[in-house]
Amino acid sequence: MLGVIKRRKIRLIVYISFLFILLFTAFLSSLMIGAYPLSPIEVINALISPSNDAGSIIVNNYRVPRALLAIVTGFSLGMAGGVIQSLTRNPLADPYITGMSSGAALGAAIAFIAPLNIFMIPFFAFAGGLSSILLTMFLARKSRAGPIGFILAGIAVGTIFSAVLMFILVIAAERAHGILYWIYGSFSTSNWNKFQVILPIVIPSFIFLLINARDLNILLLGEEHASQLGINAKRLWNLMLLVSSLSVSTCVAFSGIIGFIGLVAPHMVRLIVSSDNRFVLPLAGLTGAFLLLVSDNIVKSPFNPIGEIPVGVITSMMGAPFFIYLLLRRGERYHI
Repeated sequence: MLGVIKRRKIRLIVYISFLFILLFTAFLSSLMIGAYPLSPIEVINALISPSNDAGSIIVNNYRVPRALLAIVTGFSLGMAGGVIQSLTRNPLADPYITGMSSGAALGAAIAFIAPLNIFMIPFFAFAGGLSSILLTMFLARKSRAGPIGFILAGIAVGTIFSAVLMFILVIAAERAHGILYWIYGSFSTSNWNKFQVILPIVIPSFIFLLINARDLNILLLGEEHASQLGINAKRLWNLMLLVSSLSVSTCVAFSGIIGFIGLVAPHMVRLIVSSDNRFVLPLAGLTGAFLLLVSDNIVKSPFNPIGEIPVGVITSMMGAPFFIYLLLRRGERYHI
């Protein structure tokens, strides 16, 4: 038993160390990659001694907020994926598949087109994301089809919200210019203003989810067991879902719909490290941040022959095969 615990600790330390190295490398690469390539020395000089030259302006005004926004969004999607999978006890659930992202995108698009103040966009996105996840849960319970019913309901709700979104964009005509590209996920319009709007919302959300990770483990044992330990299972379930929806919706409001990060990241942690949510949630967040930052580096790379494409294309190409693998190969044998 002690040997097993020791091996788990070693895996945890190695994974965390390796992950931080990869994330730092991806962040530095993100500041170098673009239509105007920069060397590592130029990037470091721009960060240490900001100036008015082109390289320094590009790094500090455009690439740093873009990279940070990708990191925060990936962290939010990864952590929310771990929470939703645990709450629903469904290994195939994530913010994209459950329809949460589509609902948040619809709410954000309405705020964009209205147009409303930038500070109102996250609230509209949250309303849309929360509405979609609640509708998904309602349909899943009515269907009584179990975990698969939840996935099918999420796909149906996401499709409906996406269709309404497309209808609104067609009606909006010129006011919808540029939003269509954003819907499929993009950080090309990132700036410090958007990052400053997101940060005060997502940081408290992350802290709340991490603090309640232990209680989330207990909740997996059943509501009766949780009640015996003094945990209000229904209250915890609702709060975790609401906070996850808030953090994801806020990020989606400015980055668009980005799929499969919330599915892949938690599973990578569970397969490599542990199923304990005290480790899964923060490490899934870091893994999601790394995966999304790498995906954004790919789309803006000068070696990309077709130019910058929506980052959601890359994450879907990466996550869809993993989703199919879980669906076909793991099936009923997979446990959260």
